[in-house]
Amino acid sequence: MLEADGLKKSFGNIVATDDVSVQFGKEDGEMVFIVGPNGAGKSTLVNLLTGLLEPDEGAVTLDGQDITTMRADQRVHEGLVRSFQVVKVFEEMTVRENIRTALLIKRKKTGGLGPRAIWEGLFSLDDEHEAIERTIDDLVEQFRLDDVEEAIAEELPHGDRKLLDVAMSFALDPNYLLLDEPTSGVSAQETDYVIETIVEVSESQNVTTVTIEHDMDLVKNHADRVIALHQGSVHGEGPPTMLETDQELRRLLLGVEE
Repeated sequence: MLEADGLKKSFGNIVATDDVSVQFGKEDGEMVFIVGPNGAGKSTLVNLLTGLLEPDEGAVTLDGQDITTMRADQRVHEGLVRSFQVVKVFEEMTVRENIRTALLIKRKKTGGLGPRAIWEGLFSLDDEHEAIERTIDDLVEQFRLDDVEEAIAEELPHGDRKLLDVAMSFALDPNYLLLDEPTSGVSAQETDYVIETIVEVSESQNVTTVTIEHDMDLVKNHADRVIALHQGSVHGEGPPTMLETDQELRRLLLGVEE
């Protein structure tokens, strides 16, 4: 289980998270969505969980291990992986090369993230080569990237770029995957396709996902549990039906007065 216990983080006079205590992965493969208005502290919470920020107070534990001071890259090797709101891929590499790079980094085959180290690792012919290529085949198929696997990343439609970004996250073999608005910037026609693909792969691999999302229809359709933040604190948590029954939350998220 991934747990936040009393997390507090301020930036000057702005309190971004205020004594936040939440749990993720109460059941294997749980799909948790984090919702809240702009400035609620959603991205700050994810940054604290994944090690991009260090809390002023509180602790983060992963499967019983205190990881509060663990570096972000070390958390990845412990099975805690994230995907950013802005797509982060190697623009001049193909889809297959991007996924292969993530796999080699997970296996610590590149010797680092420098261009030369990655280039040498891409053509590693050691005894793991065939297994790596089979895993690439699987991820390309699961994320519906078969038709573009040899395409250069910068030439992909935005929906496929998002799926490639998440496929690279899955290449890191996560137990917990944190997604910051995976449908951000995706056209309305691609939104369902993107989120449904991510959900299908997460369920098939039994990965606990924690997703920041503003599209309440997507949340209602796919969440096992919803955590609502407001002004840095937990407003409430429960099943997705709370988006309909919690009138204060509806006012905060949608401006609905009832």
